[in-house]
Amino acid sequence: MGVRVMRGSTRAWLPMMACIGLTVPAEGQESMGASSTHQERKAGVYLNVGLTNGKGDVFSRSSLTEWDVSLFGTDYDLVGAKVEIERYLSRTFLQMSGVSVAYRKDGVRRAEWGHLISAQVFRDLEVRGISLKLGGGFEWGMPSIKFDQTKFAFAADGAVQYRHTYMDRNADVPFVGTMSDGALYPVVEVSVVHRPWWLLFETGMRVGLVRFNFDDFAISSTNVLTQATSQRRVMVPYLFADIGLKIF
Repeated sequence: MGVRVMRGSTRAWLPMMACIGLTVPAEGQESMGASSTHQERKAGVYLNVGLTNGKGDVFSRSSLTEWDVSLFGTDYDLVGAKVEIERYLSRTFLQMSGVSVAYRKDGVRRAEWGHLISAQVFRDLEVRGISLKLGGGFEWGMPSIKFDQTKFAFAADGAVQYRHTYMDRNADVPFVGTMSDGALYPVVEVSVVHRPWWLLFETGMRVGLVRFNFDDFAISSTNVLTQATSQRRVMVPYLFADIGLKIF
């Protein structure tokens, strides 16, 4: 009787063991599939070098003294070079994919101005090996003197008008000049990145949200002086192209 009970209970357990044997691999496969959806991103530290070009007209609107003259504006055409260190994280952290620090030199032929340092965080969205990168941060340094200009306009009746535009200097630069010779302002950046093997290729646009001052003066033919001043933030764009090498 005891032997028959043992045989009977063995027959009863066999289907249950078979079910367990079938379900365990299925669970393993499911966990493998779930983990594959959370693969780590391509991490690394890159040393990039690149060229930049900033070109535009900061103020292309009419004068504040209500004399509509299209000559006024702060034109700039700056060719520069930059060196950048970028770190791409293996996983996003607080929606960030990485950080970068860069040095840019505007006007490579002039040593006394155009030295800028920037730091930013970014997020990249990869699609088939190509990433769309969005970033933001701050830029600080000695901006180009080409942003500081004075332009004149003369009327037929002898009246004269001139506009002086200059970047707001709101930061100190150690060991250079007097106080508040530098500028600090936010920047945003959008670019397309390709990282094959241990290389990096990137091209895009960086926009500085820079505060400018502009002063307008008009002297009429009867020597009456009219003056108007204002300050506002202006978008100053730069195009750039970089090539990088993975160093870590």
